[in-house]
Amino acid sequence: MPLKNVIFGVMASVEGRDFEELKNFCLGVEGLGFDLFTIPDHFMNMARPDGPDKHPLECWTTLAGLAAATSKIRLGPLVSCYGYRRPTVLAKMATTVDIISNGRLIFGIGAGWHQKEFEGFMGRFPSVGKRMTGLEETIQICSSMFKNERTSFKGKMYHVENVLNSPLPVQKPPPIMVGGGGEKKTLRIAAKYADISHFAFNPSEDFLDRKLSALKGHCRDVKRDFDEIKKGISVFPILGFTEKEVEEKIRNRAQRRGMPLDEYRKRLGPVSGTPDRCIQAMKRYIDKGVSLFAVGLQDLESAKLFAEEIMRKLR
Repeated sequence: MPLKNVIFGVMASVEGRDFEELKNFCLGVEGLGFDLFTIPDHFMNMARPDGPDKHPLECWTTLAGLAAATSKIRLGPLVSCYGYRRPTVLAKMATTVDIISNGRLIFGIGAGWHQKEFEGFMGRFPSVGKRMTGLEETIQICSSMFKNERTSFKGKMYHVENVLNSPLPVQKPPPIMVGGGGEKKTLRIAAKYADISHFAFNPSEDFLDRKLSALKGHCRDVKRDFDEIKKGISVFPILGFTEKEVEEKIRNRAQRRGMPLDEYRKRLGPVSGTPDRCIQAMKRYIDKGVSLFAVGLQDLESAKLFAEEIMRKLR
């Protein structure tokens, strides 16, 4: 299944959602014509890890269930933490999801950041340097296992001897999406291995320019064609047909989150407001080379509005 020129995806929250709710949302998004459905890879509520409720289902077993329930939409984690599973086991899990979905997996992978999750589930929180090493070696092992039935690898963190991956994925291989915008290390890893580099959430144009420039520099250093890599970002629009409707939604959400209104506005980014305003903002991103949008939409009403009034007009 080749990647489209511009991919429109929905980035769904799984915190506090049961599987039936998530499955129905994914099926609805698929029916609206979105290309991709992603979920985060966390074991605990990101903002309130010590809270009593609203914790998520596990990412990869959830993806397997969604793969069986859907038929067209691509699926993947945005993004899976390298350190939560051994690379060989992660490759086998990803291969299985690709097979269940008949070749619809996008393999999102990143270094991880949630200290309490690392400490609670893994027993330690590695340094940034070790996480970068672990990320790169995990990508190398998984990439080999996606292509070959037998893989051997010897690195600083992982040693693999003649491990078997059979059957192989349907895709040969599944596309790799490296998540993270670190300009010195993460984007260099993306330049070396990624089919998709996802590096920003609600970026300003200046911020986006800096990330693209860093990625281009690393591509030059490792002799990789910059244009081979799809550039991905996430946006979190608040949508409405009128400025008054949008303003009311912004005020209500800021109040529900207990945030000052001005602070909440700063987090929204340029893709918010009426459909025309969102289209113009997304066109500016596309003109700069962005070709994957993971859109933070949490209900079918918002997804339908985005699909009909924005996505359809950008295709």
